[in-house]
Amino acid sequence: MKEKELRLALVFFGGVSLAVYQHGINREILNLVRASKIYHGARAEEGGGSPGRSFHQHYPDEPEHSTGDLYHEFLRVLGKDMALKVIVDIIAGSSAGGINGITLATALAHDRSLMPITDLWLEQADMMNLLAPEAKAKLWSKWYFWPLMRPLLSRLDREGLLPGKVDAEIAKRISVFLRSRWFKPPLDGRELCRLILDGLMAMDRAASAWESLVPEGEKLDLMVTVTDFRGLERPIFIHDPAVAYEREHRHLLRFHLEHRKTGHLFSDFEADDFPSLAFAGRASASYPGAFPPAQIREIDDLLAARHLPWPARSRFLERNFRHYRERGENPEEAVLVDGSILDNKPIMACVEAIRTHGAFREVDRRLVYIDPHPKSGRPLPGIGVPGFFATLRGALSDLPRHDPVYNELAVLSRFNIQARRLKAAILSARPQIAALIEKETEGRLKGEFGIDDLRHWRLLSISILSSTSIVWDAWMRSLVFEALDFIVHLVAAACQYTDDSPQARGVQEILETWARAQGLIAESYSMPERLYRNADLPAFARLILDFGLIYKRRRLNFVLHEINDLYGGEADEVFAAESDQLDLLKIKIHKCIDELSQYDGSDFLSRQAVSACREIFLEQGADAAAGFVKISKLVERLAQECDLARTADNVDAVLASPLVQGLSEKSRSAILTGYLGYFFWDIILRPTASALSLEAGPIEEILVDRISPEDAHSIVLDESKPVLLGSTLASFGGFLGRSIRENDYLWGRLHAVDRLFDILLSTVPANLRTGLAIDVLKKRAFERVLEEEGQRLTLVPALIERIGEAVGRL
Repeated sequence: MKEKELRLALVFFGGVSLAVYQHGINREILNLVRASKIYHGARAEEGGGSPGRSFHQHYPDEPEHSTGDLYHEFLRVLGKDMALKVIVDIIAGSSAGGINGITLATALAHDRSLMPITDLWLEQADMMNLLAPEAKAKLWSKWYFWPLMRPLLSRLDREGLLPGKVDAEIAKRISVFLRSRWFKPPLDGRELCRLILDGLMAMDRAASAWESLVPEGEKLDLMVTVTDFRGLERPIFIHDPAVAYEREHRHLLRFHLEHRKTGHLFSDFEADDFPSLAFAGRASASYPGAFPPAQIREIDDLLAARHLPWPARSRFLERNFRHYRERGENPEEAVLVDGSILDNKPIMACVEAIRTHGAFREVDRRLVYIDPHPKSGRPLPGIGVPGFFATLRGALSDLPRHDPVYNELAVLSRFNIQARRLKAAILSARPQIAALIEKETEGRLKGEFGIDDLRHWRLLSISILSSTSIVWDAWMRSLVFEALDFIVHLVAAACQYTDDSPQARGVQEILETWARAQGLIAESYSMPERLYRNADLPAFARLILDFGLIYKRRRLNFVLHEINDLYGGEADEVFAAESDQLDLLKIKIHKCIDELSQYDGSDFLSRQAVSACREIFLEQGADAAAGFVKISKLVERLAQECDLARTADNVDAVLASPLVQGLSEKSRSAILTGYLGYFFWDIILRPTASALSLEAGPIEEILVDRISPEDAHSIVLDESKPVLLGSTLASFGGFLGRSIRENDYLWGRLHAVDRLFDILLSTVPANLRTGLAIDVLKKRAFERVLEEEGQRLTLVPALIERIGEAVGRL
């Protein structure tokens, strides 16, 4: 049966109290991924996706009739023709979206329940809880405000800043807030941190340490934006002066989980990491003027007061603040404010992570962004020229935080256009390159061959280009520089130089001087006519073989692209019988790529190699340029410890294995032509591929979907009124009362059901959609949400009744 992966990379925008809407969406995303796990677990155990136990029996935290059953039903019905696996492997968030990204990632990492977070948002995310005790207004605080409250509330209502009718309880909260401390943040950052930490701890109580919703062999990346108020000094190399220093204020806090094939989990989402995650959420959501800035000592004091340890503290600081220490700055003194100030919509961070996540089978990659308050097509309120305070507020707060995602999505759109053009270029050049490889291998790719033959053809194919000297020499020189850059990276890491520091630049200049003296950087390059062994390569080609890490990644990712092209379209008929073999071959190629990941750092180097690097470049400094003999010996030592030549032999072994030889002639020829002829492809693709960082992954488009109130069209009550009440009072409206939070949370679940079924259907080929009955599944899912939440959401019964009537008419 054909297998396919729907991979979701999620981006949570900032939204202050609209975080509760995003949490409702999280509940449904978790149910969908859990349903996928149940379905594929049943397929593996029983050879089919039969319903077996209900969703509730697998997950007692869910109600007896859960939306998870309906996601499972969709996957099971589709499974007659295609087994679809749903994976969330990348999450990025900012501000309130950062908190939701943290809680969802924590749930996915170890298959935990989100129910405790539901209770936290509904019960405790209230203005009266979040006000700092020393800031909260007493009965007679600013007593002169009392006569002004009624006209003020009337004015706020006319401006559309209040969530509908204001009852006595909401009026009281607004009064207390307005009469609380001025000119200092009124909300309690420590209380926010405590709430997040308590929520994470509550999630952990019913979880198994070895369970995960991240499949074996996959990884999960979480990125949370923060803003460093003071900034970190960074060197920039310009013309005059040679080095200028600027301060960088954008900062990403990163968390990672790797679920290895052995079943072992290497996780930043264990209970030991909860203080790290709580601090990240607190820092990202420290809204300027409302919450005070965050510092490491705040979480230290909170843990000390509760007698709780922070076992992962040093690991968290090392991973996320190492560059602070390298610049001589103490991360514990960093002052962090809301991540949405500079990066409210971290789409590009998500895109960069996508390029490092491969798939073992046909994949539909989606970037899904959750925007609780889109403003598409609507101008800013008001007419004429804004006044002084409106302009000031817009320039300092509203515009930076709510700037549309146009720039990020425009970049992604250009990325997709270039990816399509690259694929078209590949298709156009494929026949000519296939003919050249056919000629050089004397047609033997169609018959039997061994690993020695493939190695010979790989080495021989390098020289096919040499007849066009202008192209050949420029291309070969660029590969030499790539290899030298990798050596610079290793030496700088061994000497503990920061990338792009003046010291690292010095290492680069010395190594390039050495390379020119050795003839490695030359005007022209020539290759021997016959090559059978790596040892027969000339010095410049040997340098590329030993240190061409980026080139090797590009080549393997191109082989994956050629394999992926065998799926879909014509492949459904011609290659359907080979899909299992192609999946297995992709797994083996991915293992070869994963093996290269160990070279991203310098930990693999021996102490002797590190000492040699420091002896030449740290202790001797600029005099190292005279020690070319020592540098040559060091490069030889680094080559032996990297042993990248062995990785090339490993790839030869995979592509000369019976797995490849057992494929049809057409499939085998396509894959081996992509491998042996990659030198041509690299010249064609490298300028664009490098600009798009496509060496990090296959050449594939990233489709973009959005979940927002504007995109869910199945349930419409009143088109003239916004459904989310938390967007009022500058998005602080949800803190005014539980009824407002209940409203937004319910709509979050309903909108997620609507959009997730749309996304699921869009990944299914048109010829397989018959019988899926999406509208019926949506209606049943809406009914189950209303049935479940009708018992929990006691303050919005009229809303539930109105929605129920609308669902009944579907």
